[in-house]
Amino acid sequence: MPTNRKFLSAVALVVAAILAGAALAHPSLTQVVLLVAVLPIVLALAVRSPRSLILALAGWLVVMGTLRRLLLGQGSTTLLGDPLLLVEPAVMVLLAAVAWGRGAGRDRTLLAKAVLVLCGLALVEAVNPLQGGLKVGLGGLLFVLVPLLGFWVGRSLCDDSTMRRMLIVLGVLAVPAAAYGLAQTYVGFPSWDTRWIQANGYAALNVGGVIRAFGSFSSSAEYASFLGVGIAIWFALARRPQTLPVALVAVALLGTAVFLESSRGVVVLAVVAIGVMAAALVRVRLVPAALWGLGALGLLLLAASHLGHGAAASTGTTGALVAHQVGGLAQPFNSQNSTLGIHMSEMVSGLKAAFTAPVGHGTGSITLAASKFGGAAQGTEVDPSNAGEAFGLPGLIAYLVVALSGLAGAYRVAAARRDFVAVAVLGLLAVTFLQWLNGGQYAVAWLPWLALGWVDRTRAGLGSVAPVQREGATTSSISTTL
Repeated sequence: MPTNRKFLSAVALVVAAILAGAALAHPSLTQVVLLVAVLPIVLALAVRSPRSLILALAGWLVVMGTLRRLLLGQGSTTLLGDPLLLVEPAVMVLLAAVAWGRGAGRDRTLLAKAVLVLCGLALVEAVNPLQGGLKVGLGGLLFVLVPLLGFWVGRSLCDDSTMRRMLIVLGVLAVPAAAYGLAQTYVGFPSWDTRWIQANGYAALNVGGVIRAFGSFSSSAEYASFLGVGIAIWFALARRPQTLPVALVAVALLGTAVFLESSRGVVVLAVVAIGVMAAALVRVRLVPAALWGLGALGLLLLAASHLGHGAAASTGTTGALVAHQVGGLAQPFNSQNSTLGIHMSEMVSGLKAAFTAPVGHGTGSITLAASKFGGAAQGTEVDPSNAGEAFGLPGLIAYLVVALSGLAGAYRVAAARRDFVAVAVLGLLAVTFLQWLNGGQYAVAWLPWLALGWVDRTRAGLGSVAPVQREGATTSSISTTL
């Protein structure tokens, strides 16, 4: 078997080299050739070292946005427009197949059953005619079902050691991502980013005449969410004196970058996540821990209200971004300064749709695929109402079970263990909460599902129930402290 794996790896490298040469000879085929060149390497890693492939996928998704901009206008398109977008689905399908073969579906808990229902609904609703056509449904599968597969990957392949390495990789990658975004804010956009802005015309990037940063990602929302994940991870690293100085510097850098990105939602969720993580570290009970999160949010809003007048008078490159951020936080219910009312209205509409259209509007209706292929776009920007819009009442119920069971389970694991992995996973889930079904955030969308799979594996004791063909030690024998 090892000989076969080495042979497969060698073949993959040779094929990739040949295709790279073809891309150099025919620039118009660059994107397609690059996709085909990556796939043999992906297949070899899936067979030889699936855990390494998980880490490689995290790195790929962070740089993919920049690579797409560098190759903008070269090559043909696919269902999603860019062939490079198909790398993640290919990787996730392979990893999910390996995970299922290694016991991901065994001994299903309530959480696992609810995720399985969501996966089934995503498949069935892909052919729902209400969404506007089969292309919309297929696109919806790539945005919704592919990230969901991360749960089964996490449940089978993510032991404590793998999850620890994954979190550290994400935390480290968040630092240069923030630096890139700050450079865009203070220095300006390089030529490839400028072409991307002009070609796509993202209205959401413009805040008071200033273009907000998006780092190496495909959108500013994805950039902000990834920075939020980084903040949660570095806060968890700050629990030990040895890592405290570096962690504080990283949190300050990431916090500055996400604040200047000027999206209020991520700032709010990051502060709530820190409050909940702190509660877990001192082993506060579950319900009071939620109050800790709300208390942290209250302090944020209080600080914003005191800074409001000064921010309104801010000038310079970042003045509009700061004013937009602080104004919305200081007056969240003022429609002139905040979009909270719009989001609440959309959420209520989506929740009503779960009852008025109990069969749902289709998997693609809440994704970018609906607008791209002329479908009926029903996205509400938050998970519960998106689940109701896409999957009807069964989807709403399944999502609520996942959210409540998953978050409660993550908190109990974090409070019981109080180690880096458990606390960081809790923070990751909290800072991405209500965006778990947002597949348009490519680098982030799969992470909460991977984390939920790890939580379910940990609580169910699957490290011993479903042994893995190992690349390292078993879950039960791994020290998870830093």
